[in-house]
Amino acid sequence: MVGSKKVDWKLVVAITALIVSVFAGVFWRRPDIVYDQRAVEIPLSEPLRKNIEDALSRARTPSDSVSVQINGQRVGSSPLLPSTKLPDRLLYVNIRNVGHIPSGRLRTRIVVPGEIADKDVTDAGSAFGSIDKRADSDSKGELSFECPNLANHQQARIKVALWYQQTKPGVPSVEIQDTSLGPAREVGSIETARFYWWDWLSERPVIFVYSSTLLPLLTLVLGYYFARKAESARPNFTAIFDPSQCGWGEGAVQGVPAMQVFATASLATTQEQPIEIVQAYLKGTRPAGNLFRTLVASRESAVAERLEFFVRPVVAKGGEPYRGRIVLVDTLNNKYESEELVLPYRGGRAAKP
Repeated sequence: MVGSKKVDWKLVVAITALIVSVFAGVFWRRPDIVYDQRAVEIPLSEPLRKNIEDALSRARTPSDSVSVQINGQRVGSSPLLPSTKLPDRLLYVNIRNVGHIPSGRLRTRIVVPGEIADKDVTDAGSAFGSIDKRADSDSKGELSFECPNLANHQQARIKVALWYQQTKPGVPSVEIQDTSLGPAREVGSIETARFYWWDWLSERPVIFVYSSTLLPLLTLVLGYYFARKAESARPNFTAIFDPSQCGWGEGAVQGVPAMQVFATASLATTQEQPIEIVQAYLKGTRPAGNLFRTLVASRESAVAERLEFFVRPVVAKGGEPYRGRIVLVDTLNNKYESEELVLPYRGGRAAKP
């Protein structure tokens, strides 16, 4: 019977794939910027610190650096210290993208409660994310920079190290923002951080268990629902084929080998408007043209109709019956698939011009 309410599982799979693709586009294919920060005290004994600071205060003005010489040759210099006080704090900030696509432009601003004595900023390189628009204010303890795009690569990192002398109470402030999504997430360690979905679910094991089982089930249910809805939207049409009046033969269309199929079916519908069948083919083949004449099913009564049509390619073996399904197509391109039929071989037939 054609036009029954049997679910088209290909449609279910297609709709399920659509739901998954929408989910992936909205929740999965996105960047996820994370960072960690760690402030440590520089371990230096108080007598040693005082001796070094006294030596610096006698040897230079606050704006000078101390040169390092070997045999009279200058080989290096100390960092420019903001005062005669040595830095007593070291702040580490590491930034990484654990998402699934590169980030938007990153804006980073770091403020420490004191004066910056030295700094080391390492970007991810030109391939994964270089730094631009860098601004420094050592006396105010501020550092800011931007990164146009930070890649979601395992080795892509931005690393910052700031040595500073704490001159006022408070803790360092780190502000990192992805202009496409918003503020970055602070994590314990960027090395073990995962995409935000996994981190959020791992903290809620009950939700993780339910979501890992219910989400696929919900997706299938939604796919089934929309497939049934699509099926119910089709016209209510039936075609009951008479097996004794079905068969196939060898033929040709414009000189190309084809299968000629003929059958008799009783057509009926409950629709107000008549349904016009203009094309038929065997499932797995394609029609070589429209039906010789349009078949009309109306609401008044069932009508028996004779069908003859050509399909290509030839999928049956000459001299043997063919087992398959006939698909009818109406003027609105709705398709109605029959139950499986056995088409006996009827020999050669005339070619279609």
